[in-house]
Amino acid sequence: MLNEGKTRTKDKYRVVYSDQQRLELEKEFHYSRYITIRRKAELANSLGLSERQVKIWFQNRRAKERKQLKKREEVVIKDPSKDLFLSNKVM
Repeated sequence: MLNEGKTRTKDKYRVVYSDQQRLELEKEFHYSRYITIRRKAELANSLGLSERQVKIWFQNRRAKERKQLKKREEVVIKDPSKDLFLSNKVM
């Protein structure tokens, strides 16, 4: 069974976002880390996703950002000389 945009993982399907969908979601995330109900509906409609998919994408993206920030802070604590390098690095 082939489902476009989805991959099978154990008992669930995982959405595979297109490059265009990811780009638009990332742009929206950089504008605001938390999406309004109205904007979520607009974005879901324009990208061909459900509002639930958009909501979960934002939750996962915030978690990813927290994880990156924590990792960055751990590196700075271990070696403060890397602080300048990391502050200029785009993740």
